[in-house]
Amino acid sequence: MRLLKTLVAAAALTACVATPARADENDKLTYLTFSKSIQLPGKTLPAGRYRFQLADTQESRRVIKVQSDDGKKQLAMLLSMPNQLRDVPKDPVVMFKETAEGQPDAVKSFNYPGERIGYEFIYPKAQALVIAHRTHDKVLAKDGNKIYRVDENGNEVHDAAN
Repeated sequence: MRLLKTLVAAAALTACVATPARADENDKLTYLTFSKSIQLPGKTLPAGRYRFQLADTQESRRVIKVQSDDGKKQLAMLLSMPNQLRDVPKDPVVMFKETAEGQPDAVKSFNYPGERIGYEFIYPKAQALVIAHRTHDKVLAKDGNKIYRVDENGNEVHDAAN
């Protein structure tokens, strides 16, 4: 009987101390639904529901993995830079760079709920130039190992956000 009481006490203590596994907090798993096509770096996705999450929760917390709703198909691996919002969001926030009518909006950044610091996506230079020209705004671009913002005229713009 003493052994049984000890085992029950140990099980109760373990249940109180053990925290439930919540992968969504560690890897920032978020389901996002888009009502129309969107542009991501190197990819255009049709309207639908997608999984956005950190690709590597240990080494690099800058790469976002985008998958199909069920997680069975990997669609993109997106390099990002920190992006700060003024206020802490209660829900996931996706910022867009609006493009010309008939063109999919380009996703600028993604913020996980409850976190002011989010992930601004880095576009390949050619795609960044097109988006910058259409939006008349600077876009984070990558050319080889170099990361910078590009304006609508194709000029490199180095600002405090870089």
